[in-house]
Amino acid sequence: MKKSLPSYQITHPYWKQYQDFFPEEVRLEDHSAPEEEWWESNGVHLHIDRLPAPESSIKILFIHGAGGNGRLLAPYARMLQRHGYEVVSPDLPPYGLSYAMSGTRINYELWIELLVSLIEREYQNDGKPIVVLGSSIGGMLAYHTSARSKRVKGLIATTFVDTSNPKMRDQLAPNRLVSRVGKRMMDLFPGPLDHVRISVKQVSRMQLITNNKDLTRLIMNDLQAAATRIPLELLRTFLNKEPEVSPEQFSQCPVLLVHPELDPMTPIRFSQSFFDRLVVDKECVILEGSGHFPIEQPGLKQLEAAVLRFLENTSHYGR
Repeated sequence: MKKSLPSYQITHPYWKQYQDFFPEEVRLEDHSAPEEEWWESNGVHLHIDRLPAPESSIKILFIHGAGGNGRLLAPYARMLQRHGYEVVSPDLPPYGLSYAMSGTRINYELWIELLVSLIEREYQNDGKPIVVLGSSIGGMLAYHTSARSKRVKGLIATTFVDTSNPKMRDQLAPNRLVSRVGKRMMDLFPGPLDHVRISVKQVSRMQLITNNKDLTRLIMNDLQAAATRIPLELLRTFLNKEPEVSPEQFSQCPVLLVHPELDPMTPIRFSQSFFDRLVVDKECVILEGSGHFPIEQPGLKQLEAAVLRFLENTSHYGR
């Protein structure tokens, strides 16, 4: 890694404050922290966390949501690495340490293109099948990515946030003034508004990201997570994204939905309505007692068991 580039290990140690909220066996220490990589793609300097497992038969691409980054999810990735699975977690710009090159516009399409390109890069490196795992809005992002990449052999999501549904947009926003009038203004005046940057906390119910007030405060104050300012172009294109492949036509891979039971940010009924339309092999596991960012038991153990079972079944597909 170039010395001039930022690093979670050296220049941005904020992530260490998250560790006490996780079980001791998956907490990150300096010796167990992910390996950091940089990759230039699609006009972006992409920061990647990697938890290697050379003997892993498959590879997991872990996708964060709004208000997150790859390092925030690292304890979950560590959980999977302990069971022999390699996990790759990128920071999607402007979150985390990734950043766009001059002239690159940050929008939702860029996110999908970055993930598709990263999947292809990983597959070309070793030929291992890819499973995408999306947290929060990363679940729907994982779906969009899977619909576009033929390398994906399994899809796991904690939620399916389909923003083509206006009721879903109302749920995500702090009020209908933002979800309806704000969206209409962005659609009518993309030229002057797309480059305006705004805190994601102003246009979402970020205070519901966890059911633990101390952890929520940490995430909301994290300059690489919920305190990041995003361009309105990213928000506009996210809210206007419709599935390129309808769930009734999706045939790429099996799907696992691991949805927190006590999720006030994205209640299960919204994910369920999308999940029920899928016609592929699928399973839904409700994480008992867990919030949107699942750290509570027994949900966390249920998450681990369901994902491991899914990965074991997926590994039988072969390369």
